[in-house]
Amino acid sequence: MPHSPLQLLDRLLHGGGEGGMESAAHRFVLGGPFGAEAAETTAERLAHFADAGGLLVETSHSYAGGRAEAAVGDWLRKNPGTLGVTTKVGHDSTGGDLPLGRDTVFEHVTAALENLGVETIDVLLYHCDDPIRPVAELADTLVGLIESGHVRRVGVSNWVADRLSALAAELGARGHTPVASYQFSLAEPDPARLEGSLHADSAVLDVVRRHRLPLIAWSSQARGHFARTGPKEHNVKPDPYDTEANRARRHRCLELAAQLDVRPETVALAWTLHHPGVWPSIGPRTTAQIDNSLQARRLTLTEEQVRWLRDGR
Repeated sequence: MPHSPLQLLDRLLHGGGEGGMESAAHRFVLGGPFGAEAAETTAERLAHFADAGGLLVETSHSYAGGRAEAAVGDWLRKNPGTLGVTTKVGHDSTGGDLPLGRDTVFEHVTAALENLGVETIDVLLYHCDDPIRPVAELADTLVGLIESGHVRRVGVSNWVADRLSALAAELGARGHTPVASYQFSLAEPDPARLEGSLHADSAVLDVVRRHRLPLIAWSSQARGHFARTGPKEHNVKPDPYDTEANRARRHRCLELAAQLDVRPETVALAWTLHHPGVWPSIGPRTTAQIDNSLQARRLTLTEEQVRWLRDGR
């Protein structure tokens, strides 16, 4: 049975269980404003997350104007083998999509390895699609990254369902199962307000289940939707989660949370964890917020409660 965090991460990403010696580990992924905050704050959160059984930290080659990877790398160099890392390539420092030519991808991955201070990236994701390129070409590049030893696992974020399915088939034929990364939570966002990012809708989830893909669920807390008691302040961007259906889901979380004596956002995260193979990505700013999120591990929902929270029946 695996002992190190990175062995356990690989086991869980391949569908292994969480029992026995692995019971201290969990499927939460740690994100956050790495590179845009004090180094001491980043170090405190990463250490706390690792001590609490965390396995995977998430960043991107483009986050914080390109500074995020190096901020995570500063801690990883001092704590080698403590956490696995997933990073994404395909966006420039402003968040714009880049062409995913092989040379560009390898160049960015090489830079990411240097920034992170690791020999191999645990999970490498395309941050976007490049629709003019055949899926087979993009799959070849990902396999090349594995064969070169640059990365262990590969996958994609924000691909439409049919392209994701084609990629899963291409990589499956080469002996690899991709990791998928989409918005996924109890709250279903208004797609028009996600600014080009994609939600794991029924079509995407069908591909994920059919090909048994691990799913990293970003915005798993719906940007604080379930922790609020009212609408967001009016001086911010329109909230993609502030819909009639999601307000009703928040009300049901409040109702169940009162019965179970927990926080409503804990109920919402437990709903996400109820789905096997889903890795909720959280973005806490403090260690206390990490602990609040991890409380969801101890809350087991019934199938009836899961259905009622989503559909109200």
